[in-house]
Amino acid sequence: MHTLVARAAGRRHVLEGLIACIPDDYWERRAFNDSWTAVDHLRHVATVDRMIVELATAAQKPQEILWLGNTQDALELESKRLELMDGLAHQGIQRLVQAMQAAREAVVEALLVLPQTVLDQKIHVAGILTPWGEPHPFPLRTYLASWAEHDKEHEASIRLAIETNPDVTMLTLATRQARVAQNR
Repeated sequence: MHTLVARAAGRRHVLEGLIACIPDDYWERRAFNDSWTAVDHLRHVATVDRMIVELATAAQKPQEILWLGNTQDALELESKRLELMDGLAHQGIQRLVQAMQAAREAVVEALLVLPQTVLDQKIHVAGILTPWGEPHPFPLRTYLASWAEHDKEHEASIRLAIETNPDVTMLTLATRQARVAQNR
């Protein structure tokens, strides 16, 4: 577990370095093939660790079938992810970074107390199915290994988004949002 936590910390360090370099007016950019803006990816990273804390807590209960987000429904899982992100919808970048750091501290705490024996327990993720249409279980250790690399995916998406020139509509909307925020 210490190795996974250290790998995740390395990925997080790189992501935080990127975040620190991005000018404020770049966060609303989105890559052409992505439905999320750069700030949407940051909101996701700031909130996704909450589900891992819940998962780690559930994993310690004997004989329990583990489902990420405690749901077997893919739409409900996506809704939970979006709800967590929406909870930070009007936060500035610094606040998102603070939320991201606090969530990571909580997940590291939860993971470091997990007994080795639970790492072989199976986890299911709603919507991930076998070729026969049945839920596809993963060993918890495999899922956590992918969690340790999770920031890399969003770092890459943020990089693509900020490299994409904004379109005129996005610039107009961003200017309007900034004026509304100033008048509050």
